[in-house]
Amino acid sequence: MLSEQRLQVVKTAQKAQKMGLLPLTFGNLSLRDVETGYICITPSGLEYSEMEPEDILVIDVAGKIIEGKRKPSTETPLHCRAYQERADIYGVCHTHSTFATAWASSANQLPVVVAELAALVGGTVETAPYRPMGTPELAEVVVAALGNKHAVLMANHGVLTVGYDLNTAFANAVVIEEGARVAYYVYNIGGGNIIPEDECQRLREWVLRRYGQ
Repeated sequence: MLSEQRLQVVKTAQKAQKMGLLPLTFGNLSLRDVETGYICITPSGLEYSEMEPEDILVIDVAGKIIEGKRKPSTETPLHCRAYQERADIYGVCHTHSTFATAWASSANQLPVVVAELAALVGGTVETAPYRPMGTPELAEVVVAALGNKHAVLMANHGVLTVGYDLNTAFANAVVIEEGARVAYYVYNIGGGNIIPEDECQRLREWVLRRYGQ
């Protein structure tokens, strides 16, 4: 079932790990199939380098396993909640990239100093309050903080990015890590020119109307 979609999840997860977004077995990825509405999600605690398409779980939006022998990701409630609340998304990435997680763990808000990040979130990057990993409470606060944007930090934990497909969600995870890395260096150099909120919104609207094919 959904063999091509499961293969895509494996390939994307392996690419994300090679780029440093997923240390060890941390993080989780999923996509929602356009036709069936089923979700293909990474298993819990399995090495990404050893992962095969048959290791990817097929679940419904309530988290019920449709196909697969592995245990699904511990953050399955988070993925399901995102899909339940956002009919426009078909890909979700929960990463533990270093710089974004550092901002998520600090008392400071991630400043938007990179135009690409402004175009992604359309304004301030929110940080969802801390809740225990893998809980419905975590899913609730993260998706609430995400709102209609495509990225949110998770306090003391990591990042959640979403997209119109898994490739877009993955690209968003790369963009927010790059934005967080640049912001770190900017503030260590001294100062920082934060992009105003209205310009962030203009960039976001421009991307939605004109970027891509």
